[in-house]
Amino acid sequence: MYYKLRIFWIKKFKKANAAEYHKVLSHYNSYYNDLSEPLKKRFIERTFIANNFLNYTPNNFDEVTEEMKIIICSALTQITFGLDHYILKQFSQIYVAPNIYNFGEYKNLLGHVDFNEKCMVISWPSVLEGFIIPDDAINVALHETAHAIQGDDRFRRIGQKFLNIYKLRKWEEEGVKKLALIRANKNEFLKNYGGHNMLELFAVSIEAFFEQTEKFKLKLPALYNCLVDLLNQDPTKKSNPIIKN
Repeated sequence: MYYKLRIFWIKKFKKANAAEYHKVLSHYNSYYNDLSEPLKKRFIERTFIANNFLNYTPNNFDEVTEEMKIIICSALTQITFGLDHYILKQFSQIYVAPNIYNFGEYKNLLGHVDFNEKCMVISWPSVLEGFIIPDDAINVALHETAHAIQGDDRFRRIGQKFLNIYKLRKWEEEGVKKLALIRANKNEFLKNYGGHNMLELFAVSIEAFFEQTEKFKLKLPALYNCLVDLLNQDPTKKSNPIIKN
């Protein structure tokens, strides 16, 4: 109820600077650029509202600018654009690093999600590069946001989850087959990093779903179609990707 009331309040009393949002999104987000004009307005509204629920903390630099917030949050809007829910609740804390970084034993990270601390850490240059190069299936904002969405769903009731549990189960049934192929060195599409576990397979699938859409659909049609069903959108339908229920 709290989130519904807050969304209502934001819609009624706070207004997005639509011109600023459009300027930033049209410059960096190719998914946004492909949308029809009515859906661009919806994308801006969702990004603005979702940003009101996120907490950005700069790490070793002065400020996370409004432009940076719009670009980072656009990944959340993009993944959830066909879904009813688009607000991160538990995983709303985002730490933004000025460069790639080390975390414990892990070196040269572009980003990560800490499931214990319920936060996301991302390297800003890596975020920017992910959107500037829109077709290499390397997008740290999409990747880490995919993790955050699954992390958030662990704390939600069934009817309030981002991802429908039955549709997710179907995706997982296809996903384990792909996981096995990667681990058997028989991978022909998707990053090998997806072979670490199902969480990483989901995240790299999200990257490819939006950045190598046609190739994904051709190479792994069953897995692709499960994602279409799970996210209620098909990015091959560029101007209107949302699947009508």
